[in-house]
Amino acid sequence: MADLYNIPSLTTGEVIEQLTALYCTAHQAGLLHTIPSVILWGPMGVGKSSAVREIAEKLSALFHEQVDVTDIRLLNFTPVDFRGIPAADAEKKFTVWLKPKIFDLPEDRVHILFLDEISAAPQSLQAAAYQIALDKRMGEFELPGNCIVICAGNRTTDKSVVFRMPKALANRLIHFEVLSQFDSWYEWAVPAGIDQRVIGYLAFDNSRLNADPSVEELAFPTPRSWEFVSRILRTTGKEPQEIHELISGCVGVSTALEFEAWCRVYRKLPKISEILEGKYTEKVKETDVIYALISSLLVRISECKDTIGSGELENVCSFAARFPADFSALFFRGLLSIENMNMKLTKVSSFAAWMKKNRRFL
Repeated sequence: MADLYNIPSLTTGEVIEQLTALYCTAHQAGLLHTIPSVILWGPMGVGKSSAVREIAEKLSALFHEQVDVTDIRLLNFTPVDFRGIPAADAEKKFTVWLKPKIFDLPEDRVHILFLDEISAAPQSLQAAAYQIALDKRMGEFELPGNCIVICAGNRTTDKSVVFRMPKALANRLIHFEVLSQFDSWYEWAVPAGIDQRVIGYLAFDNSRLNADPSVEELAFPTPRSWEFVSRILRTTGKEPQEIHELISGCVGVSTALEFEAWCRVYRKLPKISEILEGKYTEKVKETDVIYALISSLLVRISECKDTIGSGELENVCSFAARFPADFSALFFRGLLSIENMNMKLTKVSSFAAWMKKNRRFL
């Protein structure tokens, strides 16, 4: 799309980084109201909504105040929901408009108004949404100056319902295409608590993160549907083959069968506790076992990130450093994505030794 529509293509992580920095700088300078609205283009399930929520979380931390998101799925609204309802004034001489609920936003702190599925909305509704995005107002109702407006929509190539955006409107927005890229998803998935089997499988076969949108299927893999699989696995506590129908309903039958077959490799794994304690020192050689082991180690470390000691980190880093370089890099990249792990790793000599020799792989 970057070539076809002449807009930048960024991963979800890069979008979060760029927009967080922009809004933070603008807010500190008192210029938040001057920033144009942003629109995120990308396939369904790529993480556009999650990116907006993470931007709000990062801004909350930076501003030391809560930054909330009002998430409006435009297909659930009508133009009246934005324009309000007409009523007579007190003297019954004129028509006045009752203020819509979505304009009841805080004026004393930053807020994000997220207009999702904008490209799929009927044109009558798009007209209302675009006035909000472009002018930050609807009729006589105006959004607070500290309100950030972000829109999201699917591309015409995504095989979903899409109405083309008029160029006059497009020229007044900041456009980004959100890419579905494994590395970016991986760095999010580890600290987000995605099931280790899902992380391991997709690390083993990156192509299964996202389906080809041209294929006519109702259930297919996307970052969103894999998150559904993770939730189901955690909720049921069952092995994937025991809940085949549930997983198939998320990512499709063929992908579910491949995932279930791959998950059997976990039976070959050594105990994670023995690796953390330095008791297991055998070298692992099988490729599928290494992928599974990396995801299992990262999930365990993420779960106990606040209590894990430098000795345990020393053991696990020493163990992972013996993998082939590209596998070690996969592990250490995931390790660095875990919150507050950078500071802990400064005391781990095996990590420092690996970084000195292999930093180029990260």
